[in-house]
Parts: sequence; C-alpha cells; structure tokens
Amino acid sequence: MSVRQGFRWLTHPYAVLDEARRRHGLTFWLDLPLAGRALVTGDPALIREIVAHPDLDAGKGIGALREVMGDRSLITLDGEDHAERRRIVGPLFRRDLERLDGITVQATVEALGEIPVGATFTVYDLARRISLRAIVRLLFGRSSPEEAARAERLVDAFLLSFDSPWVLFLKPLHLDLGPLNAWGRALRNRRRLEAFLRERIAACRRSPEDGSSLARIVREGSALSDREIVAEVLALLLFGHDTGAATLAWAFAHVHQHPEAAAKIRDESDGIHARHGRCVPEEHSYLRAALEESMRLAPVVVHLTRVARRTTRIGHETVPAGTRVFPSAYLAQHNAEVFPEPDRFQPERFLEGKSYEGAWFPFGFGARTCVGRHYVIRQMILFASTLARHADLALPPGSVSRPVRRLVLVHPEGGTPMVLRGRRAAA
Repeated sequence: MSVRQGFRWLTHPYAVLDEARRRHGLTFWLDLPLAGRALVTGDPALIREIVAHPDLDAGKGIGALREVMGDRSLITLDGEDHAERRRIVGPLFRRDLERLDGITVQATVEALGEIPVGATFTVYDLARRISLRAIVRLLFGRSSPEEAARAERLVDAFLLSFDSPWVLFLKPLHLDLGPLNAWGRALRNRRRLEAFLRERIAACRRSPEDGSSLARIVREGSALSDREIVAEVLALLLFGHDTGAATLAWAFAHVHQHPEAAAKIRDESDGIHARHGRCVPEEHSYLRAALEESMRLAPVVVHLTRVARRTTRIGHETVPAGTRVFPSAYLAQHNAEVFPEPDRFQPERFLEGKSYEGAWFPFGFGARTCVGRHYVIRQMILFASTLARHADLALPPGSVSRPVRRLVLVHPEGGTPMVLRGRRAAA
C-alpha cells in the first residue's frame, strides 16, 4: 500500500472500504503500512465464524490503545483473563443504569439552558460535555462541585492531549519529549488522571458509607487491585462518553436531514413523557430505531481487530500466525443483500423485528460485546429525547456530514453544528 493510501486509511477509512468493496466484494486483503497484510470482511457468514473462532485473539489487536490505556483493562485482556474480568466488571456497571436517567436529563437541561436562542453549537461537544458530567456524578456521587469540575478537567485534558490518528498509531511518535509534544502531554495527563482516581479510591475505602458508584465498585470488586479499578474506571470515563457523543453527532445529522424523522421523534418524546412523567428508554421506540439506523450508516468504530495466534483458516482464506483480521461493521452494515438501499436512512428497518446477526454490530459481538452497551444506548436516548422535548433545532443551511477520523473513532466533520431556533415548552 502506498503512503498516500495509508494516509487515506488512517484519515478516511469509509472511502477506502467503499472502493475496496466495489472492486473485491465483502472480503478482501489490505496491505496496511502499520498493521501489515490484513484480512477484511463484512460477510455475515464469516463474521459469525470469527465470533467464536478459537484461534483469534482480540486484546492483542488493539496495541495502539494499550499504549494509551495500559494492558490490564477489560478491552486489552484475552482468553480467561478477559472472561474473569468481565464477570466482575459487567454487573458493577449495569446496576446503576436507572440512577443515570435523572442525572442525564438534568445535565442535558442545564447545558441546553446555557445556549442562547439563535446560537450554533455542535452536537458532539454538547453530548460529550453532558455525558462526561453525568458519568462523573454517577461515579463520584455527592462530591463537591469543585471536585466534580476537577474530574471533568482531568478527563478532558487527557482526551484532548492530541486528536491525530498518526500520533496514536505511529510508534516513532511515541516519544516523551515533555509537555510540549503530543505523546508527552498524553502521558502526563494520564498520570494526573490516574493519581486523582487513586485518591478517590482511597477515600472510598476510608468511608464505608459512601454511596457513590465508585465506592460500590471498590467494595464489590474486591478481586480487583487498585490499578485494575483505575484501568476500568479510566476506560469508562474516556470511552463511555466520547463514543456516545460521536454516535449522537452522526444521529442528529441523519435525523435532521429528514424532517419527518425529527417530527416523529419529537412527538414520541412528548408522548412518552406524558405517559410516564419523564422520558424513559423504550425497547421498540422510533428514536431507538433511528439511533440504530444511524449507527448502521456511520459506525464510529469502523472495524474490530482480531489477531491469529497460529496459522488458521477463516472461510476459504488461510490466515498466517500473527496476521490481523478486521471484521468490519462498516462493510457488513452496507451489505445490500441484508440492508436494501444501504445508503438510505430508514429507521423502520429496526422496527420490523428482524435479526441482523453478523450484519449489525456497532458494539462488537460475542464475548467481546461492549460491556457498557446498555449504558451508552440508554444515555443517548435520554439525551436525544430531552433535546427533542425542550429545543427547536435545525441544521445550518448547506450542512454536509463528511466522515473524518479522530483517534480511533470516525466523526462527522465539525461535530454536527445545530442551530437552537427556540425553546419548546416541555409537554
């Protein structure tokens, strides 16, 4: 692969995959400048084979994230280590979902109130700020406003140390030259955030009556060392809000390009609140279907990564030991045989009760399905439905959503600017 093609893969992966699919179909080999030769597939049958393939490791395939996150978090572990950690961590994060509802709605209303009518804001920035605020409140409970603000600043500083995928993926750039270079800033910001988390963990151990989620993780996750708790909380703080914010930016772009979809979501959100007194996630709502369809069109994680631990076969392909395999959500979710008119935004696909096993997996699959999947979906629904009830929004004239990569995620360029045309009297 040429340097130019390698640049396009790191910056505009959708375009590279579209071109390769037109030439080769759903399964092909790519020569990548950093990963080497990789097998890429969006074939549902091969995806189902990969899900339970005994010779493929997942944690080893995300070396770039290991450099940033360390090697003892759930996302970087493999085999029995991963299964054991998931047994411990999964229930700890799932139990607090309902507590998140009120926190998210309150944070959304507060943040919306800070935007003047007529102003333009970006969905990504607003959603990231709200989500981070909600996660901090959930994790640290009734901490002081100063302490909560400190946590948000530390997470922001780490996340915004750099945004170029080149810095993340090119090992020659992993040089600690002090706070003036990107990698040096990232390492220092990570150490500050980790030190803060260790302080909070120590405070939880000193206060058995602490009712925060972090305190419960400390109490119930007794099999985890402080280092491992820090790793898991760090992953939640970083990926729990940034991935959802990027997904919401795409969803608002897709929905508001279709006024009839925006109107359905607004009416539905008003109706849900009228019945329940608050907006609550519903399994088969039009809003949820719209979010799922947006994730199909523009998965923020373009592909998963597996690494062959020995020479093996996947379908008709021989995969040498150490070779990367990319099950691609983008390819699978644009397969016209499964999703007719795959480039069309059509939320009704997800209201028909169809199973898309092996063809729709924005949260991963099998034993590696994102442990925070329900958390992220619930928060996205609450954010979107609260905005629908309280705000009259529109895309600026001439808006075009172009995909660009920021670190490992693909965002709509500009984060989806929206104009606050007015405030709605909540139903």
